[in-house]
This record gives sequence, C-alpha cells and structure tokens, in this order.
Amino acid sequence: MPGFHEVRALTANDAGRILREDGNLVGLISVRKDGVSVSFFYRYRWGDQNKEHSCGSWPRKSLMDIRKARNQARTLIDEQINPNEHKKIAKAHLGG
Repeated sequence: MPGFHEVRALTANDAGRILREDGNLVGLISVRKDGVSVSFFYRYRWGDQNKEHSCGSWPRKSLMDIRKARNQARTLIDEQINPNEHKKIAKAHLGG
C-alpha cells in the first residue's frame, strides 16, 4: 500500500485502480463529492471460499487504523474465527 503522501496524491484519474499491500490488503480507489476515497479490504480464505473483510476507508480512517483492522482480522482467523461473522455478532450485540 502506498504511504500517506502517496495516497494523498491520488486524483480522480486513479478511480477504479486497485492498490495492493503485502498481507492481502487491497484498496479500491473511488471518487466522491469530497474527493478521492480508498476502500480497503483484507482478502482471506475461509474453508474453500475466498472472502473479503472491510477494514475501512481512507481518509475517514488512517492508514495505520486500516492496517490495524487487517491485523485484527488475521488474529481472528488464526483463532478459527471468521472476522465477518465476528463483526455481525458484535454489531448485533451493540444494536440489540
């Protein structure tokens, strides 16, 4: 993944491009009313399926927080917990 200065340099011309970082973190560049945004996902395998776990969007979240979300998802997988299911259960408990 690019560093902070490289992400800040993205323009509308970069929309649709995908950024990749070691550790299966990918970012999809899009353009919004308030400027360029990058939605980041952690790609992982669960059983025989490829999955994606949302790690947040820059600039709403910092790159450091996005990487932290990826690392938390990795830890859950190491503990045999699907991070997407974990997120659903956490939301249900917060909302209910």
